[in-house]
Amino acid sequence: MQYVALFEQEKHGLSVTFPDFPECTSFGEDLDEAVDNAHEALAMYLEDRIQSGELPPEPSKKKVLLAQPENEGMKAINISVQGDGSDFEEFEMVMHVHLLARIEKYCRQYGVSPADFLAAASRLAIKTDIFAA
Repeated sequence: MQYVALFEQEKHGLSVTFPDFPECTSFGEDLDEAVDNAHEALAMYLEDRIQSGELPPEPSKKKVLLAQPENEGMKAINISVQGDGSDFEEFEMVMHVHLLARIEKYCRQYGVSPADFLAAASRLAIKTDIFAA
């Protein structure tokens, strides 16, 4: 499934809305993070709706949405998701117990999950290109 996400510049990043699902919103500090978060938000939202027996609506057209005066100045990006739970993948990871304990302590301190921590750390590593020579 593919739906249009509208991205609007805010003071501290980009807000994300889905015209086809007004109650599904997200945010990101920059466009890459906002797009990542849009995929995750839409996937979880659609999975929940589908499990509740609701059928998703036909997607709005990007051109039509951008022509509407209330969407002036927004960036529109098509977000593709499955919406059936297959958008998320479990994987096994091995790391030293000491580092894992530090990550878990940090996550408890800030009330985030280790998965969210690792996703944020991954985005930061990609953004800053930490392994570039």
